[in-house]
Amino acid sequence: MTLDEATKIVQIWGKYVEYVDGKIRFLFCGYIPESFLPVPKTILEEAVNILAEHYYNNGNQDAISVLQSTIPLLISYVDDEKAVLKAAEIYNNPSWRETMLPGFKKFQETWIKTKGALKTK
Repeated sequence: MTLDEATKIVQIWGKYVEYVDGKIRFLFCGYIPESFLPVPKTILEEAVNILAEHYYNNGNQDAISVLQSTIPLLISYVDDEKAVLKAAEIYNNPSWRETMLPGFKKFQETWIKTKGALKTK
């Protein structure tokens, strides 16, 4: 993989983390189908490592720290079938629904507020 390819993949990953990961993590409770990633996990890890090495060679420790902070997110991405079966189990639990469903709207309200998508009163 070239540095340019790695850079493009990491840029896509960054947008995914910003706009998708939190919502999908909330929905799947830490067991997210791996196919929801923008690229396979192994390719993503390779791209992050290539870019981290590039930043290391250029003395950009802040960029390395940002990249490294995203790697633990990958732990939640598991085999698609395992994730779907776990979701079915969780969704069938009435106490989970009572606890989590109100959080869906709260998540949206927080998103609007922090991203400034709508003017609120």
